[in-house]
Amino acid sequence: MNNLSGFLELLKGPLKILSGNGKLMAITAILYLIFYSISFTFYTYSSNPLITDLVIIFRTLVMEHPDTPEYAKLLVALREEIGIFLGIKTIYVVLLFFIMILAQTAIVIISSSYYGGVNLSLKELLMKVSRTWTRPFVTSFYVQLLTLGYMSIFFWPLLVPSLLLFNHRTFLIILLVFLGILIITLYLYLSVVWGLAVVVSVVEDSYGISALGKARELVKGKMVHGFLLNLFFVLGFMVIGGNKYVFTWILSIYQFMAYSVFYFQCNTKMKPSEGLEYSEIPSAPILNEDIP
Repeated sequence: MNNLSGFLELLKGPLKILSGNGKLMAITAILYLIFYSISFTFYTYSSNPLITDLVIIFRTLVMEHPDTPEYAKLLVALREEIGIFLGIKTIYVVLLFFIMILAQTAIVIISSSYYGGVNLSLKELLMKVSRTWTRPFVTSFYVQLLTLGYMSIFFWPLLVPSLLLFNHRTFLIILLVFLGILIITLYLYLSVVWGLAVVVSVVEDSYGISALGKARELVKGKMVHGFLLNLFFVLGFMVIGGNKYVFTWILSIYQFMAYSVFYFQCNTKMKPSEGLEYSEIPSAPILNEDIP
């Protein structure tokens, strides 16, 4: 019951932040949407003609004989088109990653100012983002590497049964569904620390491995809350689907805020201090040194 109530508090927390810092959050959300839309438009208009050309080249290539000069020319053209497409795709992914980091940094700063009782101006927010964004950028890069490593490790448990049990379709499907659920569940569990580490990188003076270590310590006793939070957003993104970009964008912002709330829920032994740093509340009374 405590886990459920804690999870519900995580979902209600972003609404409290919006009530206290709605203007700054709205500006951040609008800027996030604008830059996201610009990058998506750039990618769409740049990649669609290339995809059309690739389809035409591939169809022509299938009909040509391998020994003809036209076949060699088509291969060269195919390699060039694929290279350009991959270049555009890389630029798009990096740009989206950068936009997401800036948005998440701003949202965490706004959330921390709410919990610290500090009223931020837009200028102060921009200054704090410009001084802070590199830390969550590095931590997010580590998280992406961990995610890729996790996917690589669990690729073989899915591939090997598929090859060995190819002729036993029913048993193979049951096994793959079971393994898929197990892998996704473990990922949602591990990503609690990974997601919290990005928030730690904004609020505290740490990044990378150090932020991951602090997040692991903070989340002790709260892993169920974080797991339920991840499960909620995964199901939410699945229901929305990939084509409803505005709803995906809104849910992403809500997720950033929820993880900020999760940080302060885990970090109950901390109090606000100067800037975005937080210091521990002393457990014993502080005595004046002049008192004999």
